[in-house]
Amino acid sequence: MPEIAVRMTKRNHNAFVHLIGALESQGFDLSELLITKDFGEILRAKPRVVLYSFFTEEIWGSLPEEVGLLKERGALLIAGGYHAIAMPKHTLNQLGFDIAVIGEGEEVLYQLLTTLKKTDYKITGDLLNIRGLAFYINGEFTFTGFAKVEDFWRFPPYPESVRLISPIEISRGCPFGCYYCQTPYIKGFRMRHRPIDQIVKYSRRMKDMRYITPNAFAYGSPGAILKLNKLEALLKALQPLRKEGRRLFYGTFPSEVRPEFVLPETLELLIDYADNRRLAIGAQSGDDAMLKAMHRLHRIEHVKRAVEYMLDYGFEPVVDFIVGLPNESAESQRKSIELMKWVMGKGGKIRAHYFMPLPGTPWSRCKPSPLSDEMKKFLGRMAAKGKIEGSWGNQMELSRKLQRLMDEFYEEPMSHTVPVRDVCRR
Repeated sequence: MPEIAVRMTKRNHNAFVHLIGALESQGFDLSELLITKDFGEILRAKPRVVLYSFFTEEIWGSLPEEVGLLKERGALLIAGGYHAIAMPKHTLNQLGFDIAVIGEGEEVLYQLLTTLKKTDYKITGDLLNIRGLAFYINGEFTFTGFAKVEDFWRFPPYPESVRLISPIEISRGCPFGCYYCQTPYIKGFRMRHRPIDQIVKYSRRMKDMRYITPNAFAYGSPGAILKLNKLEALLKALQPLRKEGRRLFYGTFPSEVRPEFVLPETLELLIDYADNRRLAIGAQSGDDAMLKAMHRLHRIEHVKRAVEYMLDYGFEPVVDFIVGLPNESAESQRKSIELMKWVMGKGGKIRAHYFMPLPGTPWSRCKPSPLSDEMKKFLGRMAAKGKIEGSWGNQMELSRKLQRLMDEFYEEPMSHTVPVRDVCRR
């Protein structure tokens, strides 16, 4: 039986597919891995090492029980993902993992697994030579630095020898630095892009071609500007695959588009080259003052203009909002309600989210604002009519858990690509 197990879940599937592809491309024999979403299968296999990747929101689910069962069996537990990167000490001390992978994992995971095989899966001084790890050795907390993979496209988005597939990450990083979002503070402020020939090559495995990117229309640029020729070159290069029967979805799940990038010229490209007629954009608030406070770097006028353009070109707008933002007044919430009503009145859809203080972000120690009676009634009424999507109700309880986590276990970010300014010190 394999000595290393990969604990796949619905939420970490995309990340692990890419990491497994990176392992294979560096010469790792994937037959040495048990790759499964069945935790019972892992228990029965009794592996020496189990790999996990998870978001902070997942630490209150089945994770603690699974960790306890595996530790009883003597497994070495390795954690990656946003929570491990932002809160390595909590990951080790409270969640019970033995090693946290800090940063972008393509290279560090290969180095870690090959080193552990040589040391009989024990934590030794050999791990000190691997950048991107946090662990305890001789009772001392050790952090070997942040692992950055500047040219992530050196690694394929999925493995060749195992039938695993996921949307392809075509861009990494974001220059805007929104205060609630983990992506720029962990992936960097400059966008990096997978080359077009690679995207075409790897898209051949997909029936529906979908892509992971923080801002779909910023392909080929550092991130804050539109390079229409680069975007068109990508979409045009994918057309032979569409002619073979594949569908191309661009600027919709699992990615989105910044509202100021929604222009007649970008929408015309989608009409010519893509199959989706829905487009997801982030508004986040209907109050310009709140947009400035969260460092969104666009205004309400950009959201309205984007919606108008989408409707003119036959696209259904799907617009994201965050309610309960830090220091959000009842008047700010009223402005968000007005913008939501305007979007819905035009025929668009709303996705509502409740603010969650995520570790590693400038707003990690900020408290959400209570929802006004007007906002509560509006969300409930519109949800009942099927006009608003989203999980804001469940996210309210999750937000309270995150607040308690930050109060009790806050860690000063030490493992990010850029400094994180704590703007809500409690």
